[in-house]
Amino acid sequence: MSSCISSIYKATLVLSFFLFSVHAQTDSSLQYKIGSISISGNKKTKDKIILRELVKKSGDTLTLKDLPAINQRSEFNIFNTYLFIYDSIICKVNDEYKTIDYTVKVKERWYIWPIPFVDFLDRNLNAWWITKDPQRLNYGVALALENFTGVKDRLIIIAKTGYSDQFGFNYRLPYLDKKQSVGAYGQFLYTEYNKLHYITQNNEQQFIVSQKYHLRSERSAKAGVFYRPHLFLQHSFDMYYYHINISDSVRGENPSYFFKGSKLAEYVGIQYKFTFDDRDNKIYPLRGTMLEGALIKDGFDISDDSKLNTAQGYFTLKNYFPIGKRFNFANQLKARYVNAEQLPFAFNQALGYANYIRGYEYNVIDGQDYFLLKNSFRFQLIKPKYHEIGMLKKLKPFSTIPFYAYLNVFYDGAYVQDNFYKQTNTLANSWQHGYGIGLDLITYYDMVFRLEYSFNKQNQGGFYIHLTSGF
Repeated sequence: MSSCISSIYKATLVLSFFLFSVHAQTDSSLQYKIGSISISGNKKTKDKIILRELVKKSGDTLTLKDLPAINQRSEFNIFNTYLFIYDSIICKVNDEYKTIDYTVKVKERWYIWPIPFVDFLDRNLNAWWITKDPQRLNYGVALALENFTGVKDRLIIIAKTGYSDQFGFNYRLPYLDKKQSVGAYGQFLYTEYNKLHYITQNNEQQFIVSQKYHLRSERSAKAGVFYRPHLFLQHSFDMYYYHINISDSVRGENPSYFFKGSKLAEYVGIQYKFTFDDRDNKIYPLRGTMLEGALIKDGFDISDDSKLNTAQGYFTLKNYFPIGKRFNFANQLKARYVNAEQLPFAFNQALGYANYIRGYEYNVIDGQDYFLLKNSFRFQLIKPKYHEIGMLKKLKPFSTIPFYAYLNVFYDGAYVQDNFYKQTNTLANSWQHGYGIGLDLITYYDMVFRLEYSFNKQNQGGFYIHLTSGF
């Protein structure tokens, strides 16, 4: 009898465990529908701009186990519009009706910026600091009207003077259609230079100065359209026109500045670019991937070998991997190929400008083709915190100050191929590398301060300051 009871008891336990497992699996796979979505805090930004960034829209379905990851991804997407200081998503789950209501809370940034700025003729603060020459600075103001009409559009009006005088504007409208997938932009700039990088010797820029006349004058117009069919995917097509003149003195100092001693470079160009970007935070990413590739054609007059006629392509891959709670690894690969039988000096820039090897802040490496590798192993020194400044409470876009910090150890390496000017460009055509340690400080309105001490292949060490994330 006891044996029979024991058997029944065991069978009951097995059946109960089976029914519990089925119930658990059923609960975890139950589909909930997104109900209402309410948005608060967006005084200027249209609701549709925020709704565009949500992974799940009203009427979509999801499971409760997927809800935290989906909400976090949506918060990252909203923050990456650069329209808000911070954002949060609060969900109200109704188990009876299997619905989830969203409440999206945002805090808008300040959108009107009459920004005084200083540009360095020497490319960066570190190179300029060698001479500390105020005449090698550019002073000006850019009136940036971000989120101009509340649809994430941007109008920038530029006026600056110093080593160059520049005037122009740029307007970008990200969405032209109801699906918010097609956008466009237009730009015009007029620039005159009184100080000019006219040649590179020993991998250092050499400048010519004139107080009487302009050494280079440049007019450029650009326009383009872009298509964003997916939250992380974008295609863009650009057309542009350049008209550039140089003075007799520049041509005399460097007859190869333009083709065959010409004083004029005038050309039309086109560019197609593909971008995939699912990084969590574009200002200082810790997780995700950015993949970008472009094809560029400058000049179309193949009948005249004194005019610009080049084709190039470039590829960029950036990866960010969390390693535990406080460690992170960042990696970048970038490569460019230029198809040109001859390239004037003015178009022969490679590394040391927008892209560079850490440890070579004082140098440029001119050339056509290059491969660049950048790596950073980072440790979270200070976790992200938001500080509310009481005296600024009435100025809400400025009252919240975020701050966090990372220590990093880095290694960069690159190879630049130069077929035309290698006699005075000794760092080209050989592998170069730099390494060191740094402190990254991330704070107010996407500002990233990088303090680094690095060495290069020539065993030259130095302390450098940068105002960008480097990745």
